[in-house]
Amino acid sequence: MVAPYTTWQPAPRKACVLALLESQGLVADDYMGHLSAAEMERYVSIGNSRRRLKWLAGRLAAKYVFLSRFELGQRQSSSKPQLLRLSRHKLSNYSSWMYQKVEVLPKKDANPTLIWCDEPQSESISLSHTDDVSCACLSFAGPIGIDIENSVPRASSFYRRTFTAAEQSWARHASGKDRFSTEWLFTLLWTLKESALKLQTANQTVWDLPRIEILGLPKLENFSLSRKDRTLATDFLTFPAGVKAPYRTRQVQVAVTGSRNLILTVMNT
Repeated sequence: MVAPYTTWQPAPRKACVLALLESQGLVADDYMGHLSAAEMERYVSIGNSRRRLKWLAGRLAAKYVFLSRFELGQRQSSSKPQLLRLSRHKLSNYSSWMYQKVEVLPKKDANPTLIWCDEPQSESISLSHTDDVSCACLSFAGPIGIDIENSVPRASSFYRRTFTAAEQSWARHASGKDRFSTEWLFTLLWTLKESALKLQTANQTVWDLPRIEILGLPKLENFSLSRKDRTLATDFLTFPAGVKAPYRTRQVQVAVTGSRNLILTVMNT
């Protein structure tokens, strides 16, 4: 049996690059030529216009970070993720034809498949959205899971159902620090569990979020938050942790950045 808050031995870090893109202000018609035929079919099938725009922003971010991989270097010297903030101007660095040749196609019960010029790629991609912010992460060595969430108050019943007693105790104890509200810390825990789900493969059982427990939660004394509401800090807090689910516990590596009301979590094995 694994004891809560076990000190895990750090595993070798794996380089990854993330790209953030706000869907608000994007003109969808300007980017239809950036999508493949299969992606276009998926795009037009999304009925809600706001969801459709967020979906588009996530795909554009994923395609951009893939096209930038040679410029960024296939393996970073830094152990921490690199965060890119995209804009309409930066998106124009590559032609519509190049974007179209990068396909981000859905795969059942797992992260999307990345295809370049009709050939599946070895890089792992993970996507997440919250409100008008979309995020894509490209990993150069192994599976990756990310989640981005707004920190908002939720009903007390949500906390009781979703988090273990140990997780609730950690959040309430850590909230004694002026920088972190209780809802911010519970949202951090939520992003960790969502990221853990995205690390699964198609032949694994879908984990029920309330049945996942995060072990080895860190102290936050050295965690620097951005003072702006929606601008994430570029420096990540990194720590080893454990993900405990029915019949299985595994070691993961975590990187977290945030602002006063936005949290981004990256998790790999």
